[in-house]
Amino acid sequence: MELITKLQQIGLTKREAEVYIALLQRKEFTAPELTKITTITRTKIYEILQNLVHKGICTESNRNGNKVFRSINPKIALKNIVNNYEQIVEEKKIDFEQKQKIDIEQKRRAADLLEKELVSFHKNSSDSFEPFDYIEVLTDKRQIGEKWVDIQQRTKKELLVFTKPPYTTPSLEDNIEKEKEIFKKQNIVIKGLYEYDGLSTEELKDLVKTVEIYQEIGEEARLIEKLPMKLVISDETLVMFALNDRISLKPNITSMVVDHPSYATALKKVFESYWADGVSIGTFKKKLNE
Repeated sequence: MELITKLQQIGLTKREAEVYIALLQRKEFTAPELTKITTITRTKIYEILQNLVHKGICTESNRNGNKVFRSINPKIALKNIVNNYEQIVEEKKIDFEQKQKIDIEQKRRAADLLEKELVSFHKNSSDSFEPFDYIEVLTDKRQIGEKWVDIQQRTKKELLVFTKPPYTTPSLEDNIEKEKEIFKKQNIVIKGLYEYDGLSTEELKDLVKTVEIYQEIGEEARLIEKLPMKLVISDETLVMFALNDRISLKPNITSMVVDHPSYATALKKVFESYWADGVSIGTFKKKLNE
């Protein structure tokens, strides 16, 4: 099939491409169902599906005790395929000579051309159903970081953020200068609410310094003892959040992005409720010194 060949050219294996094309033909599949319409055996299908989940090309969930898999929107999936290829090149520390740069650019152009074909294929499939196109699942740290920067750049009016420990992430250290430039260009309202529960005295002092830096670049900031999740709300339209694992209660690397005004409006009410309970950095510093 020509689409499988084209997907191979931008970074998927033949088996991965075959399974993704199959996933595009219906709302959702179980692994055994996919073995019936592809050449992949039962012993290999779960491995292929996990590869696709890791690459941000399909999602996995549970329905009535069974694992079900859904394809990611082709536009997002193609971008993730190229980004994964670029990451592999970087991890192998391959010299970025002109050849590698050209190769990646060629894959990006090929992905752009392939997008229309995949979208058309998806829409024309007999059982095509796209009720969750506004939901994106991210499981890779790099992809989550890139999405955060993308949300900042696209925000035009308002950005609301719940921030939870650990505070050693790039968004709170390495990206401060980058964010400073973004916020300077845009006349937007930025509100950040920071959790301080469980931090040592030194960590609290570092948090205060970080918050003060963000205040200098135009953010309204408050601190609160406990927050329910990591959360970003952009322009009352788009939401990104990460919940703690229910078993370990530790932060989960998996993040969800929901592009839906009604959902964003509802979560803004949640943000405002917690914001009202937060304290200013001045009040927090006085409390810290007592």
